Amino acid sequence: MKRILIINPNTARETATQMQAICREIADPGTTVEAISISPRPGFSAHKVFSYVDLAICTPETIKLAWQNRDRFDGMIVAGFSDVGVDAIKEMLSIPVLGIAEASYHIASLVGHRFSVLTGTTKWTPPKDDYVRALGIEAKVASFRSYSEWNENDSFEVLKARLLEVARRAIEEDGAEAVILGGGPLIGYGKLLQAELGVPVIDPTVAAFKLMEAMISLGYVQSKKNKWALPLATLGDSGGSIPYDRGWLEE
Repeated sequence: MKRILIINPNTARETATQMQAICREIADPGTTVEAISISPRPGFSAHKVFSYVDLAICTPETIKLAWQNRDRFDGMIVAGFSDVGVDAIKEMLSIPVLGIAEASYHIASLVGHRFSVLTGTTKWTPPKDDYVRALGIEAKVASFRSYSEWNENDSFEVLKARLLEVARRAIEEDGAEAVILGGGPLIGYGKLLQAELGVPVIDPTVAAFKLMEAMISLGYVQSKKNKWALPLATLGDSGGSIPYDRGWLEE
């Protein structure tokens, strides 16, 4: 039995519901899937993570959801393409944790010499560029291309047409041999675009989910040596130690 939690790191409950439904369809026998999102409340709502402000306010909420569900699952996926709080969650937990961006970047690098990433807004392209450098795979990136600023009113077919247009330009003009759909809400478009483009099209949530199933089966967990070692219980100083109060994680 594999129990996998998908955390949508914003307040778009409908996106989490869609992720849960699609991943349940493709799950291996014996795998259970649950998807949750941040609960909105008066004074707090972040439907997408499209800015540093969004990232800053959604990170502690995402970390709390991971911490509060740590004993119920065998693996966790953070299903926002900014990999919200992923390093902190990997540090805190001793079960495998994946961000959909890191998973899709590494998978794309295996199926194409260079890949392009389709983004919903030019505003949030520079952080994605920084992230592939942090992962050490910047040489594999052909381009980041925006398929226009996000429009919630686009129909499924209109958005599909936009994605196809920009993906073709990435392939023909930038030399991309694979394409990543740079957003959790784009779940479900991957196979459709791949059939028309003739190159691998990575749906990041689906890719991370199947990779997580494999990691659990193989017994792989992020290393607790150095980078993701458990966080310190106290901070030493000349007078002894300063205790950390992490009670907010349970709130």
